[in-house]
Amino acid sequence: MIGALWAIALREMRLKARRGGWAAALGLFLTAGSLSALSLGRDADLLASAGPGVLWLTTLLCLLVGLDGVHEDDQNSDTFLLYRITSVPLSIVMIVKALIAWALTCLPITLISPLLLASLGAPNIVGGAIGFLLGTPAVSLFATALGAVAAKMRRGAALVLFLALPLLTPVLILGPASATGPATIPLLLMAAYSLQALAICPFIAASAIRTQMA
Repeated sequence: MIGALWAIALREMRLKARRGGWAAALGLFLTAGSLSALSLGRDADLLASAGPGVLWLTTLLCLLVGLDGVHEDDQNSDTFLLYRITSVPLSIVMIVKALIAWALTCLPITLISPLLLASLGAPNIVGGAIGFLLGTPAVSLFATALGAVAAKMRRGAALVLFLALPLLTPVLILGPASATGPATIPLLLMAAYSLQALAICPFIAASAIRTQMA
């Protein structure tokens, strides 16, 4: 089973690297983060309070805008049919896919976030960076699950994205809060939120894929 998981992870890394979505997401995050200071004006207090929220909103859009392509390669190549006859549960496969997506997209964003938070004058740069580290796994897991739901919906990604935003509201609230004030409670809540997503999203994604293959 370990060998199968390793093979799945390597395949996902190759596919993600070849599609280049991670580079587009990172570029969008850098561009939006750099330009937010210009769009918010010269008020230092406004930058410090609103800037982290802009960064988190940009992060969500970067990760969710390509929902319809999350599982495209697997469906076009009938790879999901092969996963069903292996010893690896489909829910575990979804966790691996979410982990690779997080490592290639969210981790670079997390590493860059302290620089952008500092440029915006955020009061708690360390707390804000840890917030990205704890909150982005939930976003990646939700993106994996929602991508599975929208996989065979023609032009359904926009609707799923609209429905997904309320589910991600806690991240939009807690993420900026960790960078603009005392971070302990927001960070604990974001960690719990990511654990909750880990407990739910892989099974939603696996159920959606099984239904579409039935």
